[in-house]
Amino acid sequence: MTMSLNRFCVLALLAVVPATSFALPIDWHGAFGVDTTLLSGARRVKSKAALTAANPGSQEVALDAGEKQTAEWQSYIFKLAPTMIINDAATFKGELTTGYANGGYLGDSFATDAVNTNNVPVYYHTQSTGGSNINVRKAFLELYSDTATYQIGRHTINWGLGAVYNDGNDTWDRHSSIRDGVTMKLKIGNFYVSPFWSKVTNGGGITMGTAAKEFGAGFLYDNQERDIAFGLLYTIRNSNQNSPLKTAIDAPYTSLPLGDSSVKITDIYFKKELGKFDVAIEVPLVSGDLGRNAAGSVRSYSAKAVVLQSNYKASDFWTFGFDGGKIAGDDGSPTKFGALYLNPNYQVANILFRYNLNAIGNHAQSIYDSYITNTLYLKLRSSYSTEKWTFDTAVIYAKAEEAATAGKAAYNHTKNTNFTAATSQSKDLGTEIDLNATYKWNNEIRIGGGFGYLITGDYYSYTNNAAITNEKKSSMLIQVNTSVTF
Repeated sequence: MTMSLNRFCVLALLAVVPATSFALPIDWHGAFGVDTTLLSGARRVKSKAALTAANPGSQEVALDAGEKQTAEWQSYIFKLAPTMIINDAATFKGELTTGYANGGYLGDSFATDAVNTNNVPVYYHTQSTGGSNINVRKAFLELYSDTATYQIGRHTINWGLGAVYNDGNDTWDRHSSIRDGVTMKLKIGNFYVSPFWSKVTNGGGITMGTAAKEFGAGFLYDNQERDIAFGLLYTIRNSNQNSPLKTAIDAPYTSLPLGDSSVKITDIYFKKELGKFDVAIEVPLVSGDLGRNAAGSVRSYSAKAVVLQSNYKASDFWTFGFDGGKIAGDDGSPTKFGALYLNPNYQVANILFRYNLNAIGNHAQSIYDSYITNTLYLKLRSSYSTEKWTFDTAVIYAKAEEAATAGKAAYNHTKNTNFTAATSQSKDLGTEIDLNATYKWNNEIRIGGGFGYLITGDYYSYTNNAAITNEKKSSMLIQVNTSVTF
């Protein structure tokens, strides 16, 4: 849902006119941040030519214009959240963002790039950026009764560790799990019950034949006195025959309509604190019918993941942690799909899994559309915190759950396509070393920096061509950012 920038400015102006014009107070919150990122060795291979990038089975990333090996960009993130207290029984809440993934890139100016200037050299003077859109990420009414709280409209959701359903409330989160519908939140002692109904898409129409819907309920037991919480979220997502949703890519670079589909997600969550130690586990299970395959038949869907986070607070300054995850991949079967993709907000490394490298050579894609999938990862980390500074270090090791075997069907989780393997593929994704620092200027402003070095595994040098070999290359990331929350 979008509205023009001019319309948004009018609404913002109305919000700040004298209080005598309105009886209802509006409280504004939000976040704004800017970062600059340098990723050398972004393609993870030493070749400076696109040898096998067009091969559906190859892990090679296509070259950008100029055949550069290093990616470098500056981005911003913007969130503006108004809250309007209507009365003791009702509150309206919203959140506005701009561009895609809650922001955009510095230097992204459609007007400057494309406007007809009669050959005037616009490079040398300032040009208006023009047609940017405002996105409505939240717009819902929260009703309070004696027995429950109701959220009606477009609202975000979070469950467990945020591995599948993630509300994107952290400052640098680029995505969010949105629910267009109704959620009831009922509390009975330490038990929380949250049934819901949601419209995923209407397909551009208002008939049953184009719609996709989701419904279910969450059940959570949270006893803070005993420092224990566990629960289960159960959802069913149905898509009708003419829904515009797409299935995973079966034929190379050709996505197919999802068609009739019914997928069930059972997400189990557990957390326990024991003195200075705490551990949390999330286990999402997915089953059902994914939709059409290349032959036009319905394909079954069965996938699972296990995600673990643990912390040991050694002192007021030092915290140590161990994280791990086992996320299913697909084996290339034409009749079933087995890969599970975690929420793009859920990341464990500075380089691995964090960026969609295909966006380097294909500007129609977003660098931030990247998901943890098809992997077993282990992470050791430490954190040192003072009043002003936080220093984080981590070592991450990862290997693929599924890899290509010569002569058999396989699935490329980077390009999301089935292929027949000509050669066998290594499962080694690599080992990464991360260093991050954050300076707390004050309660609202943060300045941060990050470094990552990925010792690339042979998984990424796979070409699916016996006559052509690629040599792996390690990647290095340097990032600086600043953000303000209000």
